[in-house]
Parts: sequence; C-alpha cells; structure tokens
Amino acid sequence: MLLDPKLASLHVALNADGRMEAFARGIDSTLQHAWQVGPNSDWAEWDSLGGVIVAAPTVFRDAEKCLKVLAPGIDNGIHCMRQKSPGVWGEWTDLGGESFGSEVAVFQDANGGLTAFMRDIDNTLQCAWQTTPDGEWTGWKDLGGQLRSDPAVFQNADGRLEVFVRWADNAVWHLGQTTASGAWGEWASLGGSVDTDPAVFQNADGCLEVFAHHPDNTLWHIRQTSANGAWGEWEDLGGEVVGIPAMFLDKHDRLVVLARGSEDSVIYEIAQTEDGWGSWTSLGGEAAGDPVLARNDDGRLEAFYLGYDSAVWHKWQVDDGSWRSDWESMGGVMADF
Repeated sequence: MLLDPKLASLHVALNADGRMEAFARGIDSTLQHAWQVGPNSDWAEWDSLGGVIVAAPTVFRDAEKCLKVLAPGIDNGIHCMRQKSPGVWGEWTDLGGESFGSEVAVFQDANGGLTAFMRDIDNTLQCAWQTTPDGEWTGWKDLGGQLRSDPAVFQNADGRLEVFVRWADNAVWHLGQTTASGAWGEWASLGGSVDTDPAVFQNADGCLEVFAHHPDNTLWHIRQTSANGAWGEWEDLGGEVVGIPAMFLDKHDRLVVLARGSEDSVIYEIAQTEDGWGSWTSLGGEAAGDPVLARNDDGRLEAFYLGYDSAVWHKWQVDDGSWRSDWESMGGVMADF
C-alpha cells in the first residue's frame, strides 16, 4: 500500500461488529483500507477498494450500522461507497457536486440519515443529505459562506447539526440547524484567529468544543457554556504544534487531544482534568501528517499518523488511560516526496 504524503490524513471508524477500520488515499489515488482482525485486536494488511479519489476519504456509520466512505473524485464530484455488511463492500456511487478537491464532513442527523458537507469551488458551503435513513441522497444545497477551510461538523445535544469553518477573515464561523433535522439558521462568527481547519467534538457534559491552530503555533479552543447554548471565550492551550488536532472522549469521559509538534513532528497529547486541562506530553513518533484518534470497542483510544516512510503508524491506550511506549507500523511502502 502506498500513501501520498501530500495528503497525509486518514480516517478510522468502528464497524458494527466491534472491529475498527482505517481508510486512506493511496499514492495511486485508490481508496485503501485496513481492519482489525477482531475487536480490540491486531490489524490485517492494507487492501484497495478501487476508485479514483483526490483527497483523504471520510467515513461514518449509517442508520443500518454500515460504514459509508465519501471522497472527492478526479471529476471534483463527491463519490460514495457503502458496506453491505462488515467486510463486504458495494460499488462506488456518484453524489455529484463541484468540490474544492478537499475533505468531506459527514454526520448523522436526528432522523438517522447522513448529511454531508463540502467546500465548493466558489468557497461556499454545500450540503447533501439522505432523504430517509439509509435512503437516497438529495442534490447539493448552497448554504453560502466565505470559506477558507474544509468544514467540520458535530451534533448538538438536542440533535441539531452545527458546522464550523475558517472564514475569509481567518476567524471561526459556525452555522447551525434551527431545529433537529430542520432548516439552517444564519452564519455567525466565533471570533479567534486561526490558520488551519477547525475541529470539533462533544464533551461528556454535552457541550460542543472547537479547537483550532493559532498562527503562533499554539492550540486554542472555545466551548459552549451549556449544552446547546451560547459560546464562551477563546482560551489558549499553549503547545508548540501545527496542523489540525484530533480529539476523542476516552473511557474515563476525558476529552483527549493530539497534535503534531511544530519543530520535531512528534505527536503531543493534552487531556482534560477535573480542574480544566493538563499539560502537553510527548507520545513520540515522527509524523508527516496530522494525527487521528479512534476508540476501540473496549473504550481504549487508538492513535494513528502517516509517517515519512508512507506507512501508517499507531499506538493505543492501556486500561488506565496511559499510552503504550512505542508506535507500531501498520505497513506501507516508501513514497517519493
């Protein structure tokens, strides 16, 4: 399996049978995937699902608990591949659109169908959704905006989807549904000054929290003051990091955040504590791209990155929430930088 180091991100999701599955763009532009041989277990070798994609794939589990992968194709349209069951995949389908050749954001809405978001070639936000859970997709709807990033999306505690982008003024702006599975409101600024895509996750208390890289190589975050509520102020988490962070809730309901070091390409971790946030600690490694976090069936987090050797590397938490010492290669073949 060859991975393109210029598009270094990958995505990982949990199958209905408890096995994690990872997806990435091969250097030959095909969709590559690897999977655990059993829940919380070792990984099989990478294999191709074909297609021709021009950016990292996005994966999400649908109402039937089958994985769906979406990615822009060479025609700039968004293409989708769906599992028939864990380990069995269908054919590629064309969802149309005119993407910026960048990553798609996907989330399940309150009705159970998936909604997809992309940055259009005119820098507006476009969305398409399933008309019923696991049903047909609509065409793309223009939600406006002045985007300078790919979108990030998450679901509020009350079921409303909310989308976050880096705006033309380098602030983070957001757009939310007015009701669960309903119409969309108006764009509003959260302020801040960022130079990469924002990332978002939900805390254990139901509040959304947004993270973004500041031009001074620190990581900033802003969160809702209450579930479904207003937003607080931006706070500096420090660090000497670059790129788009990864975050996930661990089995102890702590939000764990990983980011790549700006000087050494090491992966660093910062995690919530009872009083706020801890300190940045090194997890080692030598990452060519941004880290990815996923959660095993038993609740342990597993971290991934693409190395300069074009292999995917991973390490995982042990039961107390600490990390094993060494990164382990999931394979890959040297690519030409």
